[in-house]
Amino acid sequence: MNTLATFTTLLLIGLASTNLFSEESVTYTGEKDITKLVVIFIREPFKDGEATSAYEKIHVFFIEEGKGLFVLKNKQITNLLENGNDISTTYDINNTQLYFAASDGIYSFNNQENKAEKYGTLTDNTVAVAKYWGTNDLYILTTDNVVYKVTEDGTKKEEITNVKDAQQIVLDSANNLYFVDSKKHVYVRLDVDGTVMSIIGLPANPNVQIMRAPEIIKEAVAVMGGKKNYFAFANGTSRADSILDKHPIFAVIVNETSALLYASQNNKIYEYVQDMLPIVYDSMQDDML
Repeated sequence: MNTLATFTTLLLIGLASTNLFSEESVTYTGEKDITKLVVIFIREPFKDGEATSAYEKIHVFFIEEGKGLFVLKNKQITNLLENGNDISTTYDINNTQLYFAASDGIYSFNNQENKAEKYGTLTDNTVAVAKYWGTNDLYILTTDNVVYKVTEDGTKKEEITNVKDAQQIVLDSANNLYFVDSKKHVYVRLDVDGTVMSIIGLPANPNVQIMRAPEIIKEAVAVMGGKKNYFAFANGTSRADSILDKHPIFAVIVNETSALLYASQNNKIYEYVQDMLPIVYDSMQDDML
């Protein structure tokens, strides 16, 4: 039994009845709306006597409209990039490298110094970045609505010619590329052969926004902004989902002892923590039966 996946599923299902947006859950209050939220564990070294070990520390990365890109760590806020436009990390839990899109190119996160550093040599005005799983490759979207695949450690780019008029981009867990055009239609470009398909079943929505789906939802992205929110899948289909209606911008992370959900609404970030040990115990009991 995959305990972590099972727990994350139960946590997400429970969100429909959870009042996450209470003042007791507020972990950050900004001046402007939060438009992007990424939460990960990053392993950091520490010294215990003479022995050196490591532990996982929560990093909350977010973009505050008109203010820039920030990280919240140890209850301290750091402004990483005033010109930051997007944040991306891989689906690989063993690789916690983050990349940032900015008006002067691509940046990566230096955890030891808690700062953003220029990545590669590209200087394109970049509005979105998506990390390719399994390699160091990236997709970027520039202000002229062109999508490029970036390789060779950020020094080479190649235009993806069959992705036209892109306004937003997101990768799913299988490296399929989803994008929204200026008519607010949602498409997927399959990684296996480059085929582009329109996502069916989505209502017309002038405020459509695509976002990375929770890790347990495979080969899909979240489509937000309407009266109902949806998951869009790599086979070209979609389905409405009440979890997304309740918590439009959220991130779930799970370790062996707890699960944490972070969500943003307007100018605040909220934190919800759930003890995982009872579910681990129940899972072990079930496996023994």
